[in-house]
Amino acid sequence: MRAAWFLIACAACGSSSSPSRDASVVIDAAVDGSTIDADLRACTAPGDCPCFTNYDCPATHACVSQDPSGTMVSCVLGPRGTGVAGTPCTGEGDCASALCVDDALGGMRCSDLCTTPSTCPPELPRCLAGIGICARNP
Repeated sequence: MRAAWFLIACAACGSSSSPSRDASVVIDAAVDGSTIDADLRACTAPGDCPCFTNYDCPATHACVSQDPSGTMVSCVLGPRGTGVAGTPCTGEGDCASALCVDDALGGMRCSDLCTTPSTCPPELPRCLAGIGICARNP
């Protein structure tokens, strides 16, 4: 589960003060005279592109935990969730950010990156310092 994973991975993810949106780029390459999408060359196998959120992945990929312990999380070709911060979720695949965290009522909610509590939804009113994600009150 990602909740345990994000504390471990955050040290390795190197975040900026604001979320970057999709690292996707398209480059021209002379392979059969067509354009090759850099996304497909860079993240061909699980583990090739470690991530913390979908924002770390090419637009064609989703940030997905590759093992039950949540220690191997990487960009994988496939669809992303659409849930915005504060909406109920059952896992990372439900959320646009790929962050599904515990809420104060015993359920789970989509989270997102934040810099201040004012950027978080009422259901997850705290912005965790050092991690930069919206979270429930303790």
